[in-house]
Amino acid sequence: MKETKLFFFGDVFTYCRGSRLIEVEQVSGNVAYISSSKKNNGISVYITPPNFMKRYKRKITLTNSGSVGYAFYHEYEFVASDHVTIIGIKDEFVELTNEIAIYLKPIFESMKSKYNFGREISDKRLAKERILLPVNGDMQPDWEYMHLYIKNLFPKINWEKITYEYKKNNLYSLPWAEFKMIQIFDFRKGKRLTKENMTSGKTNFIGAISINNGIRQQISEEPLYEGNCITVNYNGSVGEAFYQKDPFWASDDVNVLFLKDKKLNIYLALFLIAIIKQNKEKFDFGRKWNTEKMKNTKISLPVLAEGNPDWKFMEKYIYDLPYGEKLRGEI
Repeated sequence: MKETKLFFFGDVFTYCRGSRLIEVEQVSGNVAYISSSKKNNGISVYITPPNFMKRYKRKITLTNSGSVGYAFYHEYEFVASDHVTIIGIKDEFVELTNEIAIYLKPIFESMKSKYNFGREISDKRLAKERILLPVNGDMQPDWEYMHLYIKNLFPKINWEKITYEYKKNNLYSLPWAEFKMIQIFDFRKGKRLTKENMTSGKTNFIGAISINNGIRQQISEEPLYEGNCITVNYNGSVGEAFYQKDPFWASDDVNVLFLKDKKLNIYLALFLIAIIKQNKEKFDFGRKWNTEKMKNTKISLPVLAEGNPDWKFMEKYIYDLPYGEKLRGEI
């Protein structure tokens, strides 16, 4: 087994913040602008950077606020916002390759659990972080091992190309209408349960988190709800929504939504979740999406001629997406 060693972050890596550039000052161009997003490899837009912004290449970015703790490698030229830390290897004789970056990504992202919207990854905190790396005979990071480890994995990966045939029943083939969420869903509440009162068990405990389908842990309490519904966070990771197939207990930071006048299934749930999550940007940790606000929030849905939601279209739309038919086992 490869020997490893803990290193202080600053002993191994260079790191610095990006530069602030507000949206109204961004000029369209061909250089990637990396922001605090966890999507699209962190790229929010392509711009023509002003002279004061430093350009980087073959570096890793780490989001220090917003979607805190996500790491991405950029072998192309880019600039970064002040909500992003740019990371390189301190040893100037070592090139940060794509393979090394892939090796480092899960190590960097393991820090996520320590940080959140209210506790960002500052330079001071990053300097105190220690990370576990494989070492060579001199007890220094073994960059060659990391590179080859990932490189040797590539031939074993079965890269499957996704083909998608355009369907005429696309999103714009019929009218849409706005509905208050209270018109579509019956709202129920989660229930407060402190850590001191939790013991390990088999019931999914849904917390206000953005990962693992909202499941924070499994507890011994009997489920509050039987499943086949949608949970939406109104605190914590505000606006994150998940389909709950199995019985569960929800925390008091979570609203539980049951579909009115129609039996929910995973196809409908995934369509509705995508619509619900469009409202995330309106709310955050400081402006909670409480139950009354959520009930009165308007969402747009495809409708039939008489103005009722077209549930059949929504189901078919998700089913027709690449691999949509593989969800059959989830119903």
